[in-house]
Amino acid sequence: MNLTALRERIKNHLDYSPDLQGFNDQIDHLLNEAYLGIWTMKRWVFSQKLRQFEFLPDILPTRDVIAPATSVNANVAKGSRQVQFSAPIDRLTPQDWEGAIFDLDNLEYIISKVVSNQEILLDKPFVGTTNTDSTDWVIKRRYYKLPQNCLELLSLSHRDNPSNVGSGALPPYGKLRAILPRRDEELNLRTDYKAAYAEAFVWTPPTFVPPAEKLKTEVTGREDANGFALNSWLEVCWAFITADGQLGALSQPEKVQFTGVQGNTFNLTIGFVSWDDQTIIADSFQSFDTRPTQYEGLRKVVFWNSNFNRTTGERLGLPAWKFFNQGGTTRNTTSYLESVIALDTVGSVTINFFNQIDPGNPRYIEIDGQHLRIRPYPRVDAWDVTVTQQAATVSYSKVPQNFIRIGEQRYVYKPPLLAEGTDTPEMPFEFHQLIVYKALEDVYLKLGNIQMSDTFRRRINEKVKDLERRYCDHIDSSIVRGRFNIGATEGFAPYDAQSLRRLS
Repeated sequence: MNLTALRERIKNHLDYSPDLQGFNDQIDHLLNEAYLGIWTMKRWVFSQKLRQFEFLPDILPTRDVIAPATSVNANVAKGSRQVQFSAPIDRLTPQDWEGAIFDLDNLEYIISKVVSNQEILLDKPFVGTTNTDSTDWVIKRRYYKLPQNCLELLSLSHRDNPSNVGSGALPPYGKLRAILPRRDEELNLRTDYKAAYAEAFVWTPPTFVPPAEKLKTEVTGREDANGFALNSWLEVCWAFITADGQLGALSQPEKVQFTGVQGNTFNLTIGFVSWDDQTIIADSFQSFDTRPTQYEGLRKVVFWNSNFNRTTGERLGLPAWKFFNQGGTTRNTTSYLESVIALDTVGSVTINFFNQIDPGNPRYIEIDGQHLRIRPYPRVDAWDVTVTQQAATVSYSKVPQNFIRIGEQRYVYKPPLLAEGTDTPEMPFEFHQLIVYKALEDVYLKLGNIQMSDTFRRRINEKVKDLERRYCDHIDSSIVRGRFNIGATEGFAPYDAQSLRRLS
C-alpha cells in the first residue's frame, strides 16, 4: 500500500473521512511515526544495507607524488594556521580529509578546512619550527563517519571484495570486533597504532552539524527560456553540510512566486540568513587568526519541495525536499548531476535553470544533525589497488591518483519519510497493515479510547511474533560438517575457516 492507501485505511477504521488537507497531514504524521516505530522494533533483514567502506591510507610526502617528482614538501610557519604544499596532491580533497589529522614535529593538528589540493588550514596555530620545505609531515584519517542514514552499525569487515588480494590467506581477515570506549580505555589501546588491516573498531563520540535558520529570496528576470516560468511557484529551504556530505537540520522554508519583474523566465537567488537577518557566511582566512573563523568548513546546500502545486503555491501533503542539481544549457558536463552546494565563504546561491529541479534528484532524509563515528584499530595504512592519474581529455574527465582498500559495511538504515501520495514503505507488504494498526493505536490513545488502543496494541504484538520468525536473523543454530582434522596431510586439504572450503 502506498501513502494514499494507508491514509484511506485509517479513515475506514475511524469511519470518518473528511477531504481536508490539515486532517490528511495529521494522519500522515501518525503514519510516519508508526512506520519508523515498526522499522526500529527489530533488526529486520529488509532494514539493512550493504555498503562499501573506503579506508584511507595516510598521505605522505613520498607516497602522494606524480612521477617524476620525488616528494611533496610542506611550507609551515610558527604561529600560522596555514599549510601550503609544494605540489598538488590528488587525494587531498575536502570530502575525505577535512577533520583529519596533520602530524608534524610530534604534534597533531586537526584540518579545519581543505582550501585546495595544495593548501590546508589547521584548527590552531602551528607551534613547531618554521620550515619552507618540511618532509616529515603526515596526514592521517583516524576517525571515520558512518553514513548519515545509519541507525545502527551491524558489521564492518575486510572481505575479498572488491579486490581478490589476500583471499584464502591465513589468518583470514574478516569482521572487525566492536569495542566500547570504556573497554578501549581499560585496555589502553594505542591510539595511533597502524597496520595493513584493522582488527576492531572503537565507538567514538558523534559529531553534530548545527541546524540552519532561515532564508531570503530574490527573483530576477531573464530573456531566454531556460529559467522558471512566469507566475509559477516554488518552495525552498537549506541546510548546513560538511565537506564529507553530513547534513544538519533544515531551515525554515519559504514559498516564492516568479512574478513582479519583466522577463521571459526568471532566476532565483537564495540568501542564507540568521533569525536576526544577518548573512550566514564564514570569514576569509587572515594571517593573525588563531582559531577557525565562524562557520569555517560549513557549506550550505539548498532544497526544493517536490510535493507542491507549482501553479497555485499550495502543498500537496507533507513536504518532500529534494536536492537541486547543477543543471545548465549543456548536458554533457561532469558537474551537471552534482548537487548545488555553496561554499562556506558565500552568503547566497542562484538557481539559474529550470532543469535544476529534476524530479529524479535524491531526497533529503530527516536528520537531526548528529552523525556516528568509529575509529578502526589499528588504523589502516595499506592498499590493494593503485590508481594512476589520468589528466582530463576532450572526451573524459580526470582520474585522480588514488590508493584503494575497501571493506564491507552492513547497517540498519533510516528510510525516507512517506510524503508523496505514491510513496510506499520500504518493507514487505505484510508489514503495511502493521503500520495502520500502530497508527490507530496512537489515534485512539489521542482520543482517550484506551480499550480500542489496547486492542490494536495486542494485534501488533501478535503479528510481530509471526513476522520476526521470517524477517529476523537467527544465530542460535549452526551447521555441523563432517569431522576432519584442520591442517591434516592425509584425507583432506588444509581447511580455510573463513570461506568454509578446502584449500587445494
